[in-house]
Amino acid sequence: MPLARMAMHNSGEHIHVAVWPTVHELHQLASRHYAFEGRCFVLAVGLMMPTEDLPRELRDGATLRPGESQWIERGGSAIIGPDARYVLDPVFDREELLVSDLDLTQIDREKMTFDVSGHYARPDLFRFERKYTDAK
Repeated sequence: MPLARMAMHNSGEHIHVAVWPTVHELHQLASRHYAFEGRCFVLAVGLMMPTEDLPRELRDGATLRPGESQWIERGGSAIIGPDARYVLDPVFDREELLVSDLDLTQIDREKMTFDVSGHYARPDLFRFERKYTDAK
């Protein structure tokens, strides 16, 4: 996946949408890393699925202990800035619309300190290009 990330970073994306089943701790970490590395905003989207949406055959096997979440997929959606800090903290166990005004000039400010497609790209050492082959 590093080359796919590099292609996205080289495209100059400003907002990346990362869709996860649930944005667990490691998915949060991966989303924050993507924002930091790509110097872009990341909308980490976590899906929601209540236990009651499971088919009966599966629900009977999903025994929840007291105090456990009634959600199979718990969400965890968040908005992350190009400095890897949360613009909006993760939201778990409830449906909520996350809305924020994003300051796109923050991207340029952050690229002054770290820009994988710019001054850290090292075209003198590495060349990243796409080659298309005709698969006949």
